[in-house]
Amino acid sequence: MSIVEELQEKFDQVDETKSLGGAIKTYEQIITFDDNSEEVVKIKEKAIYNLASIYSEKKLADDLITLLETILPILKEIPQKSKTAKIVRTIFDFTTKIPGNEDKLIEMCEKIAEWCEENKRTFLRHRIQTKLAELLYKQHKYNDSIELLNDLLYEMKRLDDKNMLVEIQLIESQVYHALHNIPKSKAALTSVKTAGTSIYIAPMLQAQIDMQSGVISAEEKDFNTGYSYFYESFEGFNSLQDQSNAQRALKYMLMSKIMNKQPEDALNILNSQITLKYQGSPLECMREIAKAVKDQNLLAFEKAKEDFQDEILSDANVLAIHVKDLYSTLLEDNLMKIIEPYSEVQLDFIADQIKLSLPTVQTTLSGMILDEKIEGTLDQGRGCLVMFEEQDTNNKKFEHTVDIFDKLSNVIDAFYEKTKKVKELSQSL
Repeated sequence: MSIVEELQEKFDQVDETKSLGGAIKTYEQIITFDDNSEEVVKIKEKAIYNLASIYSEKKLADDLITLLETILPILKEIPQKSKTAKIVRTIFDFTTKIPGNEDKLIEMCEKIAEWCEENKRTFLRHRIQTKLAELLYKQHKYNDSIELLNDLLYEMKRLDDKNMLVEIQLIESQVYHALHNIPKSKAALTSVKTAGTSIYIAPMLQAQIDMQSGVISAEEKDFNTGYSYFYESFEGFNSLQDQSNAQRALKYMLMSKIMNKQPEDALNILNSQITLKYQGSPLECMREIAKAVKDQNLLAFEKAKEDFQDEILSDANVLAIHVKDLYSTLLEDNLMKIIEPYSEVQLDFIADQIKLSLPTVQTTLSGMILDEKIEGTLDQGRGCLVMFEEQDTNNKKFEHTVDIFDKLSNVIDAFYEKTKKVKELSQSL
């Protein structure tokens, strides 16, 4: 019996259901077998995939990293670069399935990138470093991510690899958005769309692009366009059975409707059949906020913020920002309702009515006066808000008076010109 047949028989005899430890040991023996002929490599590849699958199911991230360290020297001997790249990417993908494991993934990326540098596996290095930049972004290490992305962009532009450029610039747009640099984020997203016109974009990547487009539109207060992008993103993730991202896109759809002062539409979406399988804390949070905005109830809004604080803070770059803006808008609307009947009103009375502290009321009213949302002044000595009388800008009498003065001005100018000519004529005589 040949070596290949022996290894194949040993592989076929593995029964993971009877003895998982025995299966792991056998796979390890096959992987470390000192022969890298083409037929043996095929068996080794199957053993690597099976062993990585076991570690992933058991959430053994450390063992996956150890497996990678074990096979990297072996992969160096395999001439087919595409096969080694596939093996490395598969182990990496198995590791990404283990939640809460970002630090170990970063460690794994760095080891693979170093190995790729040593063995001149450029394409694989680019792939892994792109994943590393994304992981650094998710870990809020924005400066490290941008530094790595800049190096990758320089290389990709030289190689004119549009597929990689799209992925890299999408991550760049997300990082700049997290840094609140909206112009650069939008510029990177525009580059993504430009490069994407000449290549095939996978459905998952297209859904991510739509999501980021919606986020940028929402930042620019264009919530109608944002809603359209989020809907496209939701459709994409929903068709791909990516429940987590689909729920996130649905949450942003609801946020767009609420921010656009359409809370009834948001509640209708929440009551529709399509949202049934996505019910959970994120959608309940949006439901309570939508109800509070619909009723213009500031206390209910504050309660929703308090009840779903973790949910809001976990999405600090998008939801938390818009919830803060929404609270300010709702507070101003409530203040407008209270002060509307009065020409002069005590600040203590306003604070009592709206159930907020006096300094908060004073600060908000000051801001509204400066933004010219209300016409009035704060009398600090008497502790009251004095409203100015509204000027009727559409009064026809004022328009007629201005028109008369304009005509008189033209008559005076005409008289002046005639007088000037007469004077010049008399001097010449």
